[in-house]
Amino acid sequence: MRTLLKKAYQLLWGLFILALAYSFWARSFLPRQLRQYGDPASFGIISLFVVINAIMLYHHHFRFRDLKMETVDIMEGEKFESFCAYLLKRNGFNHIQLTQASGDQGIDIIARKKGKTIGFQCKRYTGFVGNKAVQEVWAGHHFYQLDEAAVITNSEFSDSAIALADDLGVMLIDRKKLRRLMRRLPS
Repeated sequence: MRTLLKKAYQLLWGLFILALAYSFWARSFLPRQLRQYGDPASFGIISLFVVINAIMLYHHHFRFRDLKMETVDIMEGEKFESFCAYLLKRNGFNHIQLTQASGDQGIDIIARKKGKTIGFQCKRYTGFVGNKAVQEVWAGHHFYQLDEAAVITNSEFSDSAIALADDLGVMLIDRKKLRRLMRRLPS
């Protein structure tokens, strides 16, 4: 489905370029009888292109607008990772990259900020996040040769996870800190 949409969008781009070429250049060479068909077709293609790009821009920049923590709590895993990547971007991180879903070596997102590359593991949980998440992100941090490691959750961390993270230097972003990051979402 995604490739079909990508092909359709590429086709729309081609039609848009042809419509612009017609509007600015080729129209003057056509006889009047053909302009009655070319003008509305050109206008329709250009309008469709503008509307679709406006929708895509809105979706890209405002898809998590006015999001409440209750909505975050019921997100699926991949959606939560996508949300965390968007949240990191809104909070000054750049070069954000989501790793593959399986075999990611404990790193879901790789992002840069202030010259440091940080690996994030995203855990949407209902209970306490334990040592395993800290261990996985630490291993992934070495595997990808990153500067720092962090775990983001919508929940809380267990005492043993906090102690291990302190010892290893892993940054923990719990529910309270996640709420703070969410203040940068568009409203």
